[in-house]
Amino acid sequence: METRGLWWNIHDFPHYREIFYTLFYISVLFFIYGFYLKIKNWSRGKLKNNFNNIPNRLKNMFEKSFFHKGWEKYKVLRLAHGLVFFGFFALWIGTDILTVQDKMPVYFFRGLFYKVYSLAMDLSGILMLFGLLIFTYIRYIQKPKRLDNYQNDWFQLVYLALFVIIGFLIEGLRQSATNQIEPYAPLGALIAGGFQGLSYDMQKSIHLTLWWLHSLQTFSFIALIPFTKFNHIFIAPVNLFFADSEPKGKLTTPFNLVEILEMENPPEDFAQSVSGIEDFSWKDLMDLDACTACGRCHEVCPATNSEKPLSPKQVILDLKQIMYGKPLQKSVVSDLISPETLWSCTSCNACVESCPVGINQLSKIIDLRRTLIHENKAPNNLLNTLKNIRSRSNPWGQPPEDREKWTEGLDVPMIDATGEFEYLYWIGCAGAYDSRNQNISKTMVKLLKKASVKFVILGKKEKCTGDTARRAGDEGLFQELAIENIEVFKSKNIKKIITHCPHCFNTFKNEYPEFGLKDVEIIHHTEILWDLIKAGKLNMTKEISEEITYHDSCYLGRHNGQYDTPRNILNKIPGLKYTEMKNSRERGTCCGGGGAQLWYEAPGKQINVMRLNEIKDSGAKAAATACPFCTIMLETARTLDKSTEPPKVQDISELVARAIL
Repeated sequence: METRGLWWNIHDFPHYREIFYTLFYISVLFFIYGFYLKIKNWSRGKLKNNFNNIPNRLKNMFEKSFFHKGWEKYKVLRLAHGLVFFGFFALWIGTDILTVQDKMPVYFFRGLFYKVYSLAMDLSGILMLFGLLIFTYIRYIQKPKRLDNYQNDWFQLVYLALFVIIGFLIEGLRQSATNQIEPYAPLGALIAGGFQGLSYDMQKSIHLTLWWLHSLQTFSFIALIPFTKFNHIFIAPVNLFFADSEPKGKLTTPFNLVEILEMENPPEDFAQSVSGIEDFSWKDLMDLDACTACGRCHEVCPATNSEKPLSPKQVILDLKQIMYGKPLQKSVVSDLISPETLWSCTSCNACVESCPVGINQLSKIIDLRRTLIHENKAPNNLLNTLKNIRSRSNPWGQPPEDREKWTEGLDVPMIDATGEFEYLYWIGCAGAYDSRNQNISKTMVKLLKKASVKFVILGKKEKCTGDTARRAGDEGLFQELAIENIEVFKSKNIKKIITHCPHCFNTFKNEYPEFGLKDVEIIHHTEILWDLIKAGKLNMTKEISEEITYHDSCYLGRHNGQYDTPRNILNKIPGLKYTEMKNSRERGTCCGGGGAQLWYEAPGKQINVMRLNEIKDSGAKAAATACPFCTIMLETARTLDKSTEPPKVQDISELVARAIL
């Protein structure tokens, strides 16, 4: 008989239906109340509009939740999570089908449908158990450094495994007791053979006990979801749906000087710092609940890997403790998160890129840095750098009138002395003041002139973009510089800007529009070089017979998604043999200079030395760069290297010039 009774062996239990559904409704009430408390908790945060662009948000949620986009590196983990996720989902749907059948007058739970249903449920349970075994092996045998096993992680594994095991035992007992062995439910049929020696009454008694135990476990599971790590089943997709849709390289803006200056009665104190959990946004607080402590951010963080005090995972978990009532003596920073931890961040965005549930660790670190700046608790070197930017418009503290000194003898077109032009070539502070990067600026000028590009530079009118100030937490200084630079762009009718520095590129492209920079095309120097090469305006005919790798700039790569253009240029150079590093593209290791780290060195190993060793491991004799910060950091690492011949460091423009000039 290709069917089964829905309440087989339960009918004789007094008021079985009433008890079953009463327990179910009670568990649902706990479920609703638990998530009500969470939503109430999140609502303590500040308002933030993450309700725009619904179709893209849905796409992002389904791609990352259901199809595990971004898990490509974690193939085994992706398999395990997929088995548990889809196995659990199928069993959940199967239980819902039983409930629907119980309430319907038409009986469809028979024949081919019943066979397919039984097979699907058995396979789902088997695959789920297999996935749980993989998880157990990873967590308790492999023990990767990103995971901590001091929490109640075993509870989730055991709880889910018991779900499936008890379900199979119930199925086997029913088949054995009714003498209805179902080959289309293979594991249940196999287990049934193990109960054949027991009496009919004994089988019924064990079945009844396990059935109610399974039901109680189901109801307790529903009730416990909001209060345990199981809540990520619901919170993770929701958090992915509400993930920030702004460009990756754009930081949050706690206040807007442009808007404040337009007010009739501007507030006296508008600098916003974080002293309590309520000072974060509601999305920040949802992030804290979404964290499953998987440790992927911990694993890829260059600060963590160089033994600095920062772990992005621990920052989130510490903030979560505060959100759930851990008492504070003074403030968030003073009590749980040390200033040294926050100043260790390079703002490379690796943590954000690697998070499978859409948490933005970087935004919270920068918010807390703003508090430190507000309280004047930055390292002395960094405070001096910010002072230099404020007084001399560059972090080096060099005289503003020396900004165009590097142009001597080059006949570089100045904006005030040139009539018609298409591009503004933005040199940046490094390109103007750092001797190594001055050579790169000169090389770019020669290449642009050879390609007959109509460009100008601002010379003494150029000021720091404010990237260092903003990443250090000095929001006011950043916005002042942004307003001043935008006014210059508007007054000179600038429509296209070529930047050498990815930090300037990111700031202009993603952050300045909020303060009035509109309808201006921002181009990185590798983009203009590639366009000129494709157009035949720069013909690379000289061979460079070297094995070269490319070091991805975090602000060009992870923050702005530009990985292919630099590699296209290198692969076009005659004779050059290109080698990819193990940690590259989205997984590229930071040089250690971003997030104001160029001006302050946190305790621990040096990240730039770590990256230079990765370059050496690739077998390449030279590394191409596309960022002045990366060039400075890797050149510094070369001076510390004790090997006979450390890899050379060259900007891509210098390699192009070698192949042409």
